[in-house]
Amino acid sequence: MQLQDAISANESNSVDYHEIEKYFGGLGSLTVVLQSPDSLKNYNTARDLANHLQGDTLVHFLEYQTDVDFYRKHSLLYIEQEDLDSLEDLLTDLKHDMTMRHNPLFVDVDEEDGSPSKATTDATKMDIEKLEAKYIGIISRSHANADGTIRVVDIYPRKPLSDLNASRKMLANVDAFLENRKDISVYYTGKVYDTILTGRTLLPEAKFAGKMTALFILILFIVHFYRQPQLILVSALPATLPILYTLALAGILYGRINLFTLLLALFLPGQACQIITHVLNRYFIERNNQLGPQLSIESAVLGIGPSTAASACIMTGLYLALYLVPIQGLQELSILGAIGSFLNWSLGILLTTALLQLFQRKKPFTVNSFRFQREYSFKLLSYRINKIFIAIVSVVSFVGFIYGGYDLKFLYDFSETEIQHERNTADALIAQTGFPQYDPIIVMLPDKAAGEDLLENFQKFHDKGKLPTLDRIYTLAQFSPRNQTEKKQTLKRIQKMFTPEFLQSLDSTNLRSVSKVNEILYNMDLDEEDAPEDLKFKFSDNRGNAGIFAFIFSNIDPDDGLACRHLQSDLMKIEGFENHTFKFAGTPVLRASFLDLVLKNLDKSLALGFILIWFFLLLYYNRFSRSIFTLLPSLFAMGWLIFLLRIMGIGLSAYSSLAFVILFAFSVDGSLQLWTAFYEKQGGTALTILQRKFFTVSVSQTASLIGTYGLLISSHPGLRSIGQICLLGLVCIFVSQMLIFPLIAGSLDNYRLLRQKKRK
Repeated sequence: MQLQDAISANESNSVDYHEIEKYFGGLGSLTVVLQSPDSLKNYNTARDLANHLQGDTLVHFLEYQTDVDFYRKHSLLYIEQEDLDSLEDLLTDLKHDMTMRHNPLFVDVDEEDGSPSKATTDATKMDIEKLEAKYIGIISRSHANADGTIRVVDIYPRKPLSDLNASRKMLANVDAFLENRKDISVYYTGKVYDTILTGRTLLPEAKFAGKMTALFILILFIVHFYRQPQLILVSALPATLPILYTLALAGILYGRINLFTLLLALFLPGQACQIITHVLNRYFIERNNQLGPQLSIESAVLGIGPSTAASACIMTGLYLALYLVPIQGLQELSILGAIGSFLNWSLGILLTTALLQLFQRKKPFTVNSFRFQREYSFKLLSYRINKIFIAIVSVVSFVGFIYGGYDLKFLYDFSETEIQHERNTADALIAQTGFPQYDPIIVMLPDKAAGEDLLENFQKFHDKGKLPTLDRIYTLAQFSPRNQTEKKQTLKRIQKMFTPEFLQSLDSTNLRSVSKVNEILYNMDLDEEDAPEDLKFKFSDNRGNAGIFAFIFSNIDPDDGLACRHLQSDLMKIEGFENHTFKFAGTPVLRASFLDLVLKNLDKSLALGFILIWFFLLLYYNRFSRSIFTLLPSLFAMGWLIFLLRIMGIGLSAYSSLAFVILFAFSVDGSLQLWTAFYEKQGGTALTILQRKFFTVSVSQTASLIGTYGLLISSHPGLRSIGQICLLGLVCIFVSQMLIFPLIAGSLDNYRLLRQKKRK
């Protein structure tokens, strides 16, 4: 259910993500918030929890306190070279100012009553405070509020976030430890907790949607076969087994059912119902013509087999066309959907006919009184009027397609396509502390020395304004002056300025500021080994190698898909990212990759799917004109659908755009059955054929709609958008089939009658 699991394992970003997870752990944390009036109890509880989780195989590391005093004591060791140069210039000016004041020939016109200039003093004082505010506030995170009544414990998992069982076990372990803590309120948040909440939301919904789909299919069978209730079992078994086999194959081939393959549990039963409905309808037509059960079964298989095979092949081909989109979840859907479509056709016909034989071994079904629908007498429209109507519908559909597609809205906002968990009490409490709530881009370096190169390259582009979406970077190199020759030399030059004469010449305010600088410089040889444990853990891998990771913070909204794509483009400007010397992962990067992979490859899937439709229709009919007639309702329906999306303000997303592939597959079946019956000339004209096939096509189209109902109740906006597009599309398809078929078939009938009259 995680976005990184949807991306194909062959994609570089997916490889980076799993490689980083392997050595860093889960790219997110379980954040525990403790609240009580007793600050000491909060601290002791957090410490006890840290001791309890020490050695836990599911936990990478845990933070509950930050050595803020450490950062204040060594604050100058963590500033950028540019700011360090500014400090050196300021101290140089101050020393020059003091030297000139001891020169009897120098007169300061700003000096009043023999006191030193206040401007220089304030400048020095304010500069030190400014540097501390700039760096200490960023580097040192506070895990508690001012009075300690709120304490934050940040737990980083060793397992990937996609391991839902591991996340649940870690949460259960923490919850069990804190369960009996009296007078302490415990709240949870963080990516691990959001993942668990997503599972709690989607998994029950998937089960409920499956049950509702089964119930709708059962109701459909009861309504259709209430006169022969034994046919409910005859229909239910062939509709159920293919999806069970398909989901079992998902476990065998991939070991999981992902967010996309869940769609098969909703769509495959609908396709199975279509095939079963066509078989039984043809069987009862033959039985109504006084044929025996065995001959009726044979006639049904021979009569309906080729057309349902063509429909199943089209469905299979369109599922396979999705494989061109290099999203692992979609590729799994592609393979399993193709297998499921073939199973629907083969088992639908074989099991249905086998069960019909089994249930009629002793007593055949009585169908003499079975009425499919009431027949009415209609007159064909004239050839000219038919042509006028066809022209009008064609023009309207074409205009609708152009109008709707010209400015069709695309949703780049992931807040409208991904589950958004509401901010809870934990988030509100964290806001009262100094604990940061941001999601950095994690960079994995080949070694510690590469951190310096990354920092230098980043600063070079950032200073020139070429990285507008990136804000700042943290590497271990920034925390190790010993590794920075230029910074070390600057610090030594500053230290040489603090001669006894210079210090004695300072007033009390400047002396305190310079003394603080001198105290910090005294510890300038500090190395990363002397840094706090939380700092070393952040930049080290789980094998203990220091400086392997770096963190880049953006200034964009990660829900803005366009901004995510710009961010990925900015990252590629930095040397080492384009050739993946530096591996990187993060929510904005994954979302940018997801959009790129879908948008750049979906048109290929649609093009291949359209070619496959033509291929199978030409193979089935062996006539170009008949293939066009069968495909026209689908094309008109797509034009109407795009027009409706435009006027209703419904935007397409990376999820809902996949619905078009599914709609193409479902759209051909009804039209194929109508035209097959028309060319077989089962007595009468296009209108009488429409009357006879209307009920069957209606039932089959209703079956294909069943899957959309399950999607429409989903809390996942992306899945819900697929259901929304599918519902509108299938309604357009049904109306188009019922409208276009009689118009075109009626024109062909009129043309045939005119030719017969001329021959006479």
